[in-house]
Amino acid sequence: MEIRYSIILTFLLLTTAAWAASDTENNSIKQFPLDERNVYTIKIAKTQATTISFPSKISALEVAGVAADLQTKAPVLLNYREGRYFFSVRALTDDAVASINVVWNRKTYVLKLKTDEEPFSSVSFFQPVERDAVGSQNAVSPTKILSLLDRAKSYPVVKTQYPELVSQVDVAYPNRRMLYKDFTVELAEVYRFDAEDTLVFKVLFFNNSDREIYYKPQSLAIRVGANVYYASVSDASGIMPEGNRDSSTDKIIPSVSVGYFAITGSPDGGRNNLSVKNKFNVIVSRQGEGSELMPKSKAPTSSNQ
Repeated sequence: MEIRYSIILTFLLLTTAAWAASDTENNSIKQFPLDERNVYTIKIAKTQATTISFPSKISALEVAGVAADLQTKAPVLLNYREGRYFFSVRALTDDAVASINVVWNRKTYVLKLKTDEEPFSSVSFFQPVERDAVGSQNAVSPTKILSLLDRAKSYPVVKTQYPELVSQVDVAYPNRRMLYKDFTVELAEVYRFDAEDTLVFKVLFFNNSDREIYYKPQSLAIRVGANVYYASVSDASGIMPEGNRDSSTDKIIPSVSVGYFAITGSPDGGRNNLSVKNKFNVIVSRQGEGSELMPKSKAPTSSNQ
């Protein structure tokens, strides 16, 4: 089954276009596997910014129809700082069309931008993880946990085309929000792989401020009651891009970024046996001094929005 899964998933990653057409729980949040042979269509709008992120620092951007300031006439406005892993774009016309070639990890990825009535809020590109198809079934190695993270990302596509491969995966969509001082975390999806006693969490970070927020991906954790479970593996950037200030209302339009992390077993080395239906709270730690972003006397508040 493991070998069969790897073959099918590899095929799906090579046919990236299917990802864009698949239904997801939140159609404005997109994740695409990196494939330099593919042309990615990014839907944008005048009324909101679209944040596009890569796994690490971008080497260069080559643009057409894009400008970095309003004084230069172009259909698309770009917000990018050299050395960052992400940038934001916003349409300036109702029928904006533009392109950006992103140079990352010595490869070029082609992005076509166009105005659409259903724009993307966030687009995250990830590097497909190579999995060990003949690895040990008893020990849960970091490579194995990374493969489970990748399975969770591909779940919507695999469920549609090969439902028998995900029949043993428990899934929940809590859409549970935790409110911190200057940002919000939404627990969007939870996946349980029982054989490995591993849960994978997909979280959305909403930065409600006009400055970048730095957090520790390796310290992401889940609280269930009085118990805290720290991430065994994480796939998150560590930076929440700053929100965009609306010049007409002077209000901050939150940026949206995506992260995944997994917990395996329990802190004492046993099984956690956690159900996806638990009431999970996501713990986020800021870079620098201190641990949790909220004061220790205040736990994150939650709302099912």
